[in-house]
Amino acid sequence: MTLIETSLISDLPDSFDVLVVGTGAAGLYTALCLPKQLSIGLVSKDVLPLSASDWAQGGIAAAISSDDSPRLHLEDTLKAGAGLCERSAVEFLVNHAPECIHRLVELGVAFDRHQHQLALTLEAAHSRHRVVHATDTTGRAV
Repeated sequence: MTLIETSLISDLPDSFDVLVVGTGAAGLYTALCLPKQLSIGLVSKDVLPLSASDWAQGGIAAAISSDDSPRLHLEDTLKAGAGLCERSAVEFLVNHAPECIHRLVELGVAFDRHQHQLALTLEAAHSRHRVVHATDTTGRAV
């Protein structure tokens, strides 16, 4: 993946294999997870460090502890959603969240740790400690 500043717009390739719109956490993570051989374009409304994700203070929920499971995470999320959640979307989220957290760790995100394990907190409507965080600047760390 090559970053091209808008000041170098004349050097912009004619085409990309994939065009990712948005350079917040979701867009950048998507770009990083795509196969390396692809030509990837990133479209941002501003400079790369400026996104709403940079301001996110809370953590990221994932069922990664031995006393937790995606099923429990699903139940907690649906209950907290009070009938407003799309079940299939929540199922996708809770089933893929653990692998995404592990991938973020591999990419070097400095989540808080307790001894050598990721520190997990109990927040909001969660029945288990499952929220990873990087102090109060999780978005910036990601």
